[in-house]
Amino acid sequence: MNNLLKDSGTQSGHIVRSEALRRIFNLAEQVAKHPAAVLIVGETGTGKEMLARCIHRHSLRCHKPWVDVNCAALPEHLVESELFGYEKGAFSGADTHKPGLFELADGGTLFLDEIGDLEPKVQVKLLRVLDGVPYFRLGGTKKVTVDVRIVAATNQELESLVAAGKFRRDLYHRLAQFRLDVPPLRERHEDLLAIAEQVLHEHSPESHFSGDAIAALLAYEWPGNVRELRNSIFKAVMLAKNAHCEITAADLRLPETKTSTAASEITLTDGYDNFERQRIFDTLEKCGGNQGKAALALGISRRTLLRKLKVYREGRTEAGVGTLCLEQQRYYRAKLRTRIGLVHENGLAEGTLLNLSLGGAAISTETALKFGSSVKIRLQLPKSERQTELCGTVAWSNYEGDHGIQFRELQTQDRALLERWLHEEMKKEGWHTECVG
Repeated sequence: MNNLLKDSGTQSGHIVRSEALRRIFNLAEQVAKHPAAVLIVGETGTGKEMLARCIHRHSLRCHKPWVDVNCAALPEHLVESELFGYEKGAFSGADTHKPGLFELADGGTLFLDEIGDLEPKVQVKLLRVLDGVPYFRLGGTKKVTVDVRIVAATNQELESLVAAGKFRRDLYHRLAQFRLDVPPLRERHEDLLAIAEQVLHEHSPESHFSGDAIAALLAYEWPGNVRELRNSIFKAVMLAKNAHCEITAADLRLPETKTSTAASEITLTDGYDNFERQRIFDTLEKCGGNQGKAALALGISRRTLLRKLKVYREGRTEAGVGTLCLEQQRYYRAKLRTRIGLVHENGLAEGTLLNLSLGGAAISTETALKFGSSVKIRLQLPKSERQTELCGTVAWSNYEGDHGIQFRELQTQDRALLERWLHEEMKKEGWHTECVG
């Protein structure tokens, strides 16, 4: 995994599990080394400042100042003096000269949060500074020259503000030399569940979410994104009736939605048709292939889910039980019972490989593995003589010593051997598979 993703992992308080967010961080790493201005767009609470800080840390300016300002929090009459500074006597109360944020960030990065709230007069001066034109401090007579890399963020659609005449078109294009759109949390279920588990363990290490709680977490829209999620779980822990044990949907106290109501009523009794299969595979995908969490999200027991999967596999016809698309193949898990070695943050251990897929594995070990920590699984790949290490992150654990490992990027040869073996296992069970590539 690249360095930027390491910085945004659980070790630094940030979680990157979804493919969508991984792509954003990969793009951020690419642009970090260039001097281009970056505009980060996303709803409030999606982590725009986190992304901006990562850009600075991985830029050539990383050892120079990082300065951030929330443009919406500055009173209108103070915006210009805060950004560009002022001279002694420039206005009542200016008893000495003060350098602006641009001067403080000279050589480094200036992060302008909520850039869409800047008043038009300041937009004009900001554009000139971004174009490299020296400027005057408020009340000054000597021009100031700075070298600053701008990273801006907004939860508004600046194109709409431009069309309405509330934001300068030329400034928009100057700020958006490179644009990063951060998806909302409701579109990143892998991140949502991982963040929820992390926050829960921070406040109550012995607690866990009930099935209806996981269903509620996945169903709710989270308009406040990560901030709202963290606050909701903190309140749930403080007010939970069953303290230090199980957090339920009632403890979360989330507003009811049509989606959450539907999720709680899912019983999957409409027959074994394509819709049902697709629903199950979609839920498995959202839960990272974890059958236990998928069953809870669907509102059925894990035994029922396993029985239904078995029916799909054994209830085959000459044409097979169905077709697995490429995305579904990634979450197909073949059962195993193989001894493995483990490399974890505290040393070496042994365990048993319970199942294996292209996206991850389930293992059993007597060693307690920390949620979000890095793990290497040492094993001989099935139907192969190749000894290898599969690197991943602990995504879930239970009290029986089982752990779910979500893989990072697999080596090319490992992926090819695993794909070949998994396709053989799928065919044994009667599945048709879409061809890779």
